[in-house]
Amino acid sequence: MSNCPAITLTEITADKYQSLLATAKAQGLDLAGECGSTTYQEMDFTWQYDAAAASLTIQCTSKPFFVPCSMIESRIRSLIA
Repeated sequence: MSNCPAITLTEITADKYQSLLATAKAQGLDLAGECGSTTYQEMDFTWQYDAAAASLTIQCTSKPFFVPCSMIESRIRSLIA
């Protein structure tokens, strides 16, 4: 298992963050609050939302070696767009 660099997303308003939480929940992720950690498909993630800065930082802290970080980042960014 290995980890990936943190991804910081900007221009994440409070409304957009709530929408992201709802999207994550619809895909099987039970995220709550402004920070935390979760496991999804054998990968561990942490997140930190900063409402004042309108930013969200997400990091995959553990993943199978055959899953590239670029694929994880691409998937996260596609959910934000």
